[in-house]
This record gives sequence, C-alpha cells and structure tokens, in this order.
Amino acid sequence: MKWNSTITAIGPEALDPADNIVILFDNKATDKLRDVAVLQGFDPATPVEKFVFKKDDSITIDGTTYLALYVGPMVQMNMQAIGHATLVFTDEVPKKPMTNAIYLEKDSKEKMPEFKVGDWITYEHR
Repeated sequence: MKWNSTITAIGPEALDPADNIVILFDNKATDKLRDVAVLQGFDPATPVEKFVFKKDDSITIDGTTYLALYVGPMVQMNMQAIGHATLVFTDEVPKKPMTNAIYLEKDSKEKMPEFKVGDWITYEHR
C-alpha cells in the first residue's frame, strides 16, 4: 500500500544542510511548528487515516527511495492524527531512538534529499 503527500510549505528554519533531520506536520500545524517543519497534505485517494508504516518500508523523496531502518511506536498514531513524523537520515539507529521518528538509511556521504513545495513524498508499506 502507498500513501502520497504533497509538500505544501517549508518553514524558514525547517531545513538545515548540516542536519540530517526533517520534521513533518500536516497543514494544521501551529505557527511555531510551521517555522521548523515541512508541511504535507495527503492525497484524498490515499487517506492518512489508514496510514501504516513499519521497519523495512520505504519513503521516496526527490526521486530517491530510502529504506526505514526503524519506525518509532508513535509514528503511526501521530501521522494519522496530525501528519507528523521526524525523518532521521542515518546509517545507524541509536540505542535510544526517538519514539516519533522514522530512521531512514542514508550513507553520510550521500546528500540530503531536496524538499520543494509541490513535490510528492511517497510512503510505501510492503
């Protein structure tokens, strides 16, 4: 099953080239959250209320597909309720991973994906 979302806005403090973390929220995010988040709206054909995402599922951003190394226990509920997850691009999951995060496999030498308003994020559950 796949879910598609469109990037609707990018906060002025949302993307830092030195960071491997991106915070996602839906369009109902507060003003403070909007400043630090990438906002997404899910396609009505793939409603977020049925969102399921587990380890070894994948996310495609900017034409590149990333494998989920770890999916925190809060991700499914947060995504369904407020379109929220924290994407962490890494080659290793820490001993105490964040409960609201999806850890995506990315070699430290690889560049971060580009997030652009109007682009799709595709979540694929196997």
